[in-house]
Amino acid sequence: MLTDKDMAMDSLEATKHFVSELTKAAMECSNPSLKNTITQMRNRTEQSQQEIAQITQSKGWYMPSPPADHSDIQRTQQFFNQPMQQMPSPQMGRDMQQMHPQYGGPIRYQ
Repeated sequence: MLTDKDMAMDSLEATKHFVSELTKAAMECSNPSLKNTITQMRNRTEQSQQEIAQITQSKGWYMPSPPADHSDIQRTQQFFNQPMQQMPSPQMGRDMQQMHPQYGGPIRYQ
């Protein structure tokens, strides 16, 4: 028999997964109306996930990662704020001969 803790933790993991999958679906969607609907669903699911996380934390069943250190936050912000020109780009030739992770063949760049 499932306990309240089991059900709450299963719900927490499921909502985390749903948020991730809905985010991917919205990113891939070409229909603006459908994309908006999926984004709204994702936002509601994320809100539910936060509520479940708060409940599980209050019961002592779930402990999230500790907050990031201020210097880690600054370093991450600086990394993502740097201009795209400073980001490393793949070299033509060998670097472009990466294998496609799903199909095992070379990735074709156009």
